[in-house]
Amino acid sequence: MALLCALMALGGGAASAQEVDFDKKMKEYGLVDIQSLNKEIRVELKYATEDNFVGENMYGSLTTAYLLPHFARKIVEAQRILRKRHPEYSLLVYDAARPISVQRRMRRAVEGTPLQIYVADGQKGGRHNYGVAVDLTIVDGEGRPLDMGAGFDHFGDEAWVGNDNDVTLAAYKAYVEALRKRGKISDKAAANRTLLLEIMDAVGLRPYVKEWWHFQEKISMTATRQKYKLLDF
Repeated sequence: MALLCALMALGGGAASAQEVDFDKKMKEYGLVDIQSLNKEIRVELKYATEDNFVGENMYGSLTTAYLLPHFARKIVEAQRILRKRHPEYSLLVYDAARPISVQRRMRRAVEGTPLQIYVADGQKGGRHNYGVAVDLTIVDGEGRPLDMGAGFDHFGDEAWVGNDNDVTLAAYKAYVEALRKRGKISDKAAANRTLLLEIMDAVGLRPYVKEWWHFQEKISMTATRQKYKLLDF
């Protein structure tokens, strides 16, 4: 808690609203609004609120989740598969494409702290900064997030789904089961987390092993940078 408060203080020196029109720039870079493809998918951008690890609004007035078109279609397909398995459930997007300027602010907030490993470098950027990563969860028919055993932006092994040595669905599921057996997460949380992993794997996406909510393509970061354009604004 003390470390989190210190990070909030570090982030507090930056302006709370963006000077650049993020919506306009996202469209100029060819990204699409995920809800324009499927209105059943819910969106609550955590970085457009103070409910995030920095403790401030870093997106200003941006409330739309943008992604590259092919990636957005994967999320739409994931929603379809989820509804087929659980007609009352929906995906809830917490973050999608992220400008590199925001990434730099995030990185500065954790630079030199133990939390640095969780935040991509602010120079080259991570997958969010190329429009090909999404943070999401599952909500029930009342819009309530399912128990995943750890909240969004939780920094700790309770939020992990595996390790970098084995990035297969079987390995992720085994890791989640091990967390359950150790009492790190509940039976229900383990079942919910496994459901999310299965749904996203079915559309060709894998998690970042330290964040149950983050999903990306099954290619390297080097390949990502070669294939896509950095959101340089």
